[in-house]
Amino acid sequence: NLKFDRKSKYFNSRSGKPAVVVLCTDWHDGRVTYNTSVRKLAEKWGFPVVEFDKFIGFSRNALHPVTGEQISRLFTGDKQEIDGEIFGWHPENGKEQYIQQRMGAVFADTMRKIFPVKP
Repeated sequence: NLKFDRKSKYFNSRSGKPAVVVLCTDWHDGRVTYNTSVRKLAEKWGFPVVEFDKFIGFSRNALHPVTGEQISRLFTGDKQEIDGEIFGWHPENGKEQYIQQRMGAVFADTMRKIFPVKP
C-alpha cells in the first residue's frame, strides 16, 4: 500500500493511492439487461466502461446469413438461451482466437483513453 511507502506521493495520505473502478459489458450484445445495467451504474457513479458488446464486430440484430443463428455461436463451444433466443456463451480460449484478440484490443484501447500514456 503506497500510503505507507515513504517514497510515494501518497505516503501518509488518508487512503493511499486512489483506485479507478472500470466496468465491462458482456462480450456480445445479447445480454441486454446486464449490459444496460452496467451502463446505468457507470453513468450513476462516473465509472468508465469497456464496451465489448459495442465494439466486438457483430450484433444480435443480424443473424448469420447461412445458418440463421446468432453470430456469437461461431465463436463458442457452448450456448445460452436469453429471452428465448440462443446465443454463444463462453468464447473459445486462446490468444489466437478472434474474440480473445478483439476483446484484448477493445480493452487496451479503452484503457489508453482512461490512462493516457505520458511521453
